[in-house]
Amino acid sequence: MTALAERNSWAAEGVDDLLKFSRKASQEEPQLVRTLRGHRGAVHGVAFSPTRRQLASTGGDGAVMLWSFGMRDEATRRERPTRAYRFEGHDGAVYCAAFRRDGRQLATGGADRTVRLWETRARGESRILRGHSGAVRAVAFSPDGTRLLTGADDKCVKVWSLPRRQFVCTLGASELAPPSGARPARRARHGGGGAVASHANWVRAACWSPDGTVAASGGDDKLVKVWDVEAAKATATFFEHEKAVRGVCFSADGTCVVACGDDAAINVWDTRTKGLLQHYTAHTGPCTSVAVDPKQAGRYLASTGADGTVKLYDLRQGQLLYTLEGHAGGAAACAFSGMSTKGELLASGGADKTVMVWRSQLDGCGPAPAPKAPAKAPAPSRAPIAAAAPPKPPPAPPAKGVPEVVAKTLDHVVGQLDAITSTLGALEKRICANEGRVATILEKQ
Repeated sequence: MTALAERNSWAAEGVDDLLKFSRKASQEEPQLVRTLRGHRGAVHGVAFSPTRRQLASTGGDGAVMLWSFGMRDEATRRERPTRAYRFEGHDGAVYCAAFRRDGRQLATGGADRTVRLWETRARGESRILRGHSGAVRAVAFSPDGTRLLTGADDKCVKVWSLPRRQFVCTLGASELAPPSGARPARRARHGGGGAVASHANWVRAACWSPDGTVAASGGDDKLVKVWDVEAAKATATFFEHEKAVRGVCFSADGTCVVACGDDAAINVWDTRTKGLLQHYTAHTGPCTSVAVDPKQAGRYLASTGADGTVKLYDLRQGQLLYTLEGHAGGAAACAFSGMSTKGELLASGGADKTVMVWRSQLDGCGPAPAPKAPAKAPAPSRAPIAAAAPPKPPPAPPAKGVPEVVAKTLDHVVGQLDAITSTLGALEKRICANEGRVATILEKQ
């Protein structure tokens, strides 16, 4: 089932020419920090290491790039150069990547229908998981690092045990009961050979909940499913998307699931009430990926779109914060850094063969801290008392029109009303769809 992959071909260690610093921007707004060039095809996936200063990217050129960011040299006060390593082994495009929580292992999935487990500390050595009969488009490590979730064009979402690198189950298999008196089919060791499908079409995205007991997936059947992994059974199915679902992720506390799709929509559901909470349509084309900031209690969300933009949202306020432009083509993937860095890092990859690293500055978007009292009262001055200053002129009367504070408040209210209107529209579509299903069932009876 597993085999050692070919030795990795390393890229040059000094890749200053692959690194381009952006112009200095305002500290309050997100800014482009680096543009990484090394792929020979479109970038399909990006992932930050949870514990190390590393970023992985996958592309249509069949390569996996591992970028190691240089630490700051305190002696010279300059940042050391970034090093890039090129892992080769997949036969065809590589669509996705994910790090294990300790950062020592990287999982990738590709068009060759395999999943590869790379040792990030070794020179490109990897082991292969075989079982999917279609291109693998989603990989995700469980929070404890002992299981792997994969989704593919064979319509299946599979769970693997990593200590032994063995197939565990296909989500949805428990929903297909065998005929009366028939013996249940024997589970294939490699995960293939069955007619079980988790979705009715290609699976584009899959992820774990923070506690590792629940998973979510989305695909070309326009559905988002929430799974009880232990029972391999769907506990919720959401129908709001009108086109293929491209990305899914959980909130930091696991109570909400976020999904995006080719209908340019981003939907947020409550996994407890199974209700739609928020609906966004910020992109002008298909929305290709979503990611929740792991360091801000899941308050902020990032998305990429075929319009080439990266957008940042405040989920607590229900509004769009920033639109980042830089990719020359469509943007296909985004990921937040989970490390404690000065200014949250966000990576995006696109059709222009580049990976862009942004400093999102979201750590400064929270509520302002309460003013602190001085540690020690200032000593009284012994300088002679100065003459009284002339009285200040009376304040100028306010300018005609709407005050700036009121205007901003009205803009925020209008934005909230737009979000509510979009949400109500999505709910109306869901009600109509359910009424149609009920009518069909009644006719058959």
